[in-house]
Amino acid sequence: MSTVRENTLYKELKEGFLNNRIFGHLHPYDLYRNWLEAMWLFFDAGNNKAAFKEGLDKYTREQGEEFSRLMMLYSETVKENPFGDILGELFMELDIQSARSGQYFTPWEIAEFMTRMTFSREGFERAVKEKGEVTVIDPAVGSGVMLLAYGKIVHDEFGREGVNKLRLYGTDIDIRCVHMCKIQLRINGLDSFGRMVCRMGQWASAQTEPGKTPEIKTPIPDISKAIVLHGNDNPEAQKDMGQLELF
Repeated sequence: MSTVRENTLYKELKEGFLNNRIFGHLHPYDLYRNWLEAMWLFFDAGNNKAAFKEGLDKYTREQGEEFSRLMMLYSETVKENPFGDILGELFMELDIQSARSGQYFTPWEIAEFMTRMTFSREGFERAVKEKGEVTVIDPAVGSGVMLLAYGKIVHDEFGREGVNKLRLYGTDIDIRCVHMCKIQLRINGLDSFGRMVCRMGQWASAQTEPGKTPEIKTPIPDISKAIVLHGNDNPEAQKDMGQLELF
């Protein structure tokens, strides 16, 4: 999966942040942050049309078209690298971490290795039989790489039917991470709407979202029996961390 950095589309996407003619006045960090925010507003437009319009109104037509171009490059890169941590790779390669908070995301190879150590085919089948679903939580989700790796492993083992049994949750104190993770889960068919779109045989993007999608507030899951990835071994301790949200 690390070969994503050698992908031609990925390289073009990265270049769009490093040397962007339309947004030349912005540091790559600020451009990336604004693009992530716009991406999620677009993906979630069916739930919050007012926020989408307000977000769109901040940009000129030319800037909006450039955001769309970058989004299409990202979508095409995902098609060639399903379940890959593309947004996390971008974050690291753009050297955004040194520009702000010193964040470093788990490399794909390590995430997949750690997740395979956590994964149990027998345990997965037992949870599905007992509860009808499998809840997985990452209390320090970052770009969502651990959840993506878990989704890939389940897909490898059980196909889309297994993925449809997953209920993935994550928390983070950084809104960029929240956006990155939600976007990557959505476009890979790993959130509730993404799973629905994949069952319909359509690409998981807001372009195929029904015009009237009710806003659903996801309840905090019973994490006492959840699979907790790469965080505090006591999931109850995560409830009081003051993190942004469960999604």
